[in-house]
Amino acid sequence: MFRYCSTLLFFLCSVIVLGQNFNSKVEAVININDSKQDILDIVGSAKNLTEANYSLRYELSVITNETQNNTSKNAQSGRFTLEPFETENLSQTSVSVNPDKETIILLMIHDEDNKPIGMKRVVYNKADRNNQENKISYQKPNEGIRLIGMVTENTKTKPGRDFYDFFYQQYSLGSNKGNKIIHIDEMISFGRTTRIMVKIDDRIVYQFFARPKLDYLKEQADEALKQVNRYFEYLKNRNENFVQY
Repeated sequence: MFRYCSTLLFFLCSVIVLGQNFNSKVEAVININDSKQDILDIVGSAKNLTEANYSLRYELSVITNETQNNTSKNAQSGRFTLEPFETENLSQTSVSVNPDKETIILLMIHDEDNKPIGMKRVVYNKADRNNQENKISYQKPNEGIRLIGMVTENTKTKPGRDFYDFFYQQYSLGSNKGNKIIHIDEMISFGRTTRIMVKIDDRIVYQFFARPKLDYLKEQADEALKQVNRYFEYLKNRNENFVQY
């Protein structure tokens, strides 16, 4: 058991040292719901930050420090693919925790050569659970409130409303929600056709001519969501690269 703990400790230290190279192409994301007494609902996700397609492998581990030299570990793993700017939920689990013991949730993402490219590590203990600052459900820069995941609808036809339903369902279930309002607008085009536009900040990020077939509208919703994620990533990179003098 001591040998296992030493190996695990070395692995976690290696993760921390190499972490600066992680999450640049594919970001590992962990969402935790601790609203139940001593139960953690955990969802591990992967977010493609690039234009490339990836074939990857993940491992989601829950590590509990029982005593100084006794550590238990439960893990789930699998393979998956990511399209450009796609976000995918990889694994979902619920674990019982002892608030007096430290629990580490670790998500590792490996490429085809088994090289780690994404990592997220969350340490959960009694102090974290009692910290009310961690319970805030919204962010408030500059004393304001950021609205997350809002989508407005201004459609005129049934295909337009069907597209909105497809898009909103996928967007609301994903973890990549921006603080910008997404507008779904529909306008009359040539003849009896209509044009559906997906806009952010009055900028059209995706548009197409509507058709009544549901499969077609679902495909358009998938592509529109990719373009929205691409635009959000562009805004994020622009803000991070902006230098104030």
